[in-house]
Amino acid sequence: MKKIAALILLFLMCCSCAFCQNEINFIYINGSNTNDEKNKQWFFNGVAKFHTVLTKRINSDEFMSKKLLEDSRYSIASEPSYLFWGDLTKCQIERLNEDINILKRTSPRLAQFTRRFISMCFHDAIWISKFQNMLPVLDMLQEQVLASAKNGDKVVLMGYSAGTFVTYQYFLTRLPVIKIEKMTASLDVSGQKEEFAQAHKYKNTCLDALFRADILTYNLTGGLVANPDDKTLEEKLSQIDSYTGLYCAPEGVIKGVINYATPVALFYSDMTDPKYKVDQISTLSYKYLIENDIFFMNVNYADDPLGIPVSRNLTLEQTRGIIKSQIKEGGGFYYDKSDVASPRPFFAAHTSYWATAKKFSDTIVKAYNEGYRYFYQDSADSL
Repeated sequence: MKKIAALILLFLMCCSCAFCQNEINFIYINGSNTNDEKNKQWFFNGVAKFHTVLTKRINSDEFMSKKLLEDSRYSIASEPSYLFWGDLTKCQIERLNEDINILKRTSPRLAQFTRRFISMCFHDAIWISKFQNMLPVLDMLQEQVLASAKNGDKVVLMGYSAGTFVTYQYFLTRLPVIKIEKMTASLDVSGQKEEFAQAHKYKNTCLDALFRADILTYNLTGGLVANPDDKTLEEKLSQIDSYTGLYCAPEGVIKGVINYATPVALFYSDMTDPKYKVDQISTLSYKYLIENDIFFMNVNYADDPLGIPVSRNLTLEQTRGIIKSQIKEGGGFYYDKSDVASPRPFFAAHTSYWATAKKFSDTIVKAYNEGYRYFYQDSADSL
């Protein structure tokens, strides 16, 4: 009798697991000027309300829900996840306020107000754009991504304002787009060619893993150079898979990126300079997201003065022509939608995205539908 009961219990457990759904976690990344308690709560409360509206809107859209949720294999997590880095700049902001207050009695009020406004708006954006400050934030994000992967879940990154710098750097440095054996074509590896030639046995890796393993570094002109020490290079190459597991995005976990209110084009315009080898990494990253069913969208209100389009929209065929490489149709796409006006006045547009949750959610879903169809309009599989 006990055996029969145990078998029945095992059967019920198997049946219940068959209907279990893994989740897609939306990780919301804050922007500038959220380092005091008032603005911190504005971020958390705004996102919490917005996430509920966005989830309902995605679930109600036939195309986006089917594709993003993989025919109901996944569901959107009911609670938003947060990557909050505002408190990392608290000490610097307090010191900056002290410096500004030195002029409190001698500076005209309008000049003092403008000085404080500009400082509060741009301090965090400038701070996070420096890679030594960015690195620990990327590591915080990587911890969340790895935790989702361990649970069998997937992730969508939601970057707001200066938070889009984080998604952009994650896109460049954490996607496993690099085949080590191909690096010899563009890097001077001198005496290490033999070690590089053996690299075919290693998994694809990412730029950050190569940095952490001390295999690559930047030179003063922005180029990538290999470690000149043969012994160190050989030792670190033998360990590269462990670095890849720690610092690169796990295969199949990142579903997409939604950047909004983004000034990333203003702060990272140098990345488009051909002399920077990172331009080649960007090309590999675009190829990777297209072939691995990852979407990358920039969605700005048209009257947001800090929402800057990242690029003109391209089709798959146009992308192939620019990259000059074969790209498989993997369902991924990139798209910019910055043509919808905010319901708020232009001076309030940058902070209006969560407050206008329904309209912004509609815009995101519309961008997803438009973006996929536009990108694959020359494809036989276009819907």
